[in-house]
Amino acid sequence: MRLINGSVLALLLGATAPLGAALAQDSAAAIPDPPPVVSVTNGVEAASPRDSSARTFPSPACPLTSNQLTAVRAGVGGAFVGGNAYLYHYFKKAWWSGERAPHFFFHADWDQEFRDQDKFGHMLGGYHLARIGYAGLREACVSDKKAIAWSAAYAALFQLQIEVFDGRFLKYGFSYADMISNTAGQALAVMQELNPTLRAIKPTFSYHRSPALTNRTNFTGGNNSDLRPSLDYSGQTYWFSTDMDALLPADAKPFWPSFIRLSVGHSITDWVNPETGETQRAKRKIILSLDFDPDKLPGNAPLWRSIKRTLSYYRFPAPALELTPRLHLNPWYK
Repeated sequence: MRLINGSVLALLLGATAPLGAALAQDSAAAIPDPPPVVSVTNGVEAASPRDSSARTFPSPACPLTSNQLTAVRAGVGGAFVGGNAYLYHYFKKAWWSGERAPHFFFHADWDQEFRDQDKFGHMLGGYHLARIGYAGLREACVSDKKAIAWSAAYAALFQLQIEVFDGRFLKYGFSYADMISNTAGQALAVMQELNPTLRAIKPTFSYHRSPALTNRTNFTGGNNSDLRPSLDYSGQTYWFSTDMDALLPADAKPFWPSFIRLSVGHSITDWVNPETGETQRAKRKIILSLDFDPDKLPGNAPLWRSIKRTLSYYRFPAPALELTPRLHLNPWYK
């Protein structure tokens, strides 16, 4: 699940973008600005009646002055360039250092030993790349429609390049199954912007070290000795967490605590034998859980709002009902 690292970085970038804009606005009283009329042609929504290419700042569509807008755009652009450079360096070192294929090839990797757990990771990566891309562009006062289109294109191209590189290495190959998962995550982020009601359903993630990862130094014969958290599929769980308070009718809301989410998760049993390190076919785990929504914590300061929103994409330990491969109640599912 290579893209979980991209998801984590995207969450960190997303947490800082709104804060940067807020700090820029707060500094307006301390830094005088020249007359706030500048010419911009890249999609800011407010327009001059005399010239459709002219924009006035601040405006209802963009509350930043020209100096603040320049600073925010520079910060957002720098964050994306730096983040992408880091991710490329990580992928090149961790994934594209093996034996090259004699030619570019395709690989349909459905239902392998880890039972498509990696596909949920690809979906989560696509979702956060598109979602954070949109948030960054909106903080930079790019119009809603253009922010949606550009963020989706950015996410699609970023994940496409990974598959193109994969297609040159014997261990991977270009996976159209991964591309389908990537696109599903990107599409969910776009649909949530087009239809805000869908934001009540949030992809979340939880992780704990599996026994195999804990014992990897004792594996014999080099079996899966390179196991690491991004490959530790048995320790990963992918959830769809539902804000029930947002979906329930008004007369039912008093009966459901607003800070409790209903979550459905997917994980797997051990796909790496904890004793020998040998690969084995895992079984799917389908899980139901009630968990805490950090987004509902009190407080509205810009930094605190960003922290709450970022934490809300992680599913914290809570009781869970495991439906498969056997029905049982886990009192503290991590």
